[in-house]
Amino acid sequence: MKFSAIDHSNLDELCIAFESCLTQNHISFKYVDMTEENGVISFIFCNNLEYARSVELDGKQFIGLETDYIANEILVPILPRLKEFSQE
Repeated sequence: MKFSAIDHSNLDELCIAFESCLTQNHISFKYVDMTEENGVISFIFCNNLEYARSVELDGKQFIGLETDYIANEILVPILPRLKEFSQE
């Protein structure tokens, strides 16, 4: 799916793409979410909400791109670090 706008439906699809990317790389978290504020999208992940972490991105930069492509571009470079957090 193409990320066509910063709205609830597109954020849900992007979050699914992020989760799928993590799953394909054998990484999982008990809690994941995606929020948006003033065009900044935050992918939130954790095993304990008290220690939640996030990856933030400027949503406007990704309009017109495939959600799977966005997920890979953002997450693949930080997979080793994400793996550490998933084991906490």
